[in-house]
Amino acid sequence: MDTKAALLEIKKYTKIALLTNTDDHIIEETVSRLGVEFDEIVTAEQAGAYKANHDGFHLLLKKLNLDKSEILHTGFGFKYDVVPASRLGITSCWVNRYGETRPVDVKEDYLVGDLKTLSLLIKGLATV
Repeated sequence: MDTKAALLEIKKYTKIALLTNTDDHIIEETVSRLGVEFDEIVTAEQAGAYKANHDGFHLLLKKLNLDKSEILHTGFGFKYDVVPASRLGITSCWVNRYGETRPVDVKEDYLVGDLKTLSLLIKGLATV
């Protein structure tokens, strides 16, 4: 899988954060096994709500001390990542590994097929 290598490459150009629909103890184990240090992690447990609810997005922005214009929200789940990010005015990138059809009439800002391509996109955006 391309996850670890791509995330480590992305970290060369920007901070990375995780917004996840899981509990703290579950994600701790996952992150430990992955071997990538995130700059911030917000779980559904911390936010008190699951994505597509906007509470996790707001909490992450607060923890990062960033404006929504300063982040790129990337995810595999169109309905749980791209749709809420777009509705909040956050730039979004859909990692569409399986060539799925957009399930709703919302469009991502960037579309990639895998995390390696995402890392190339981030590198390109960082050098602009």
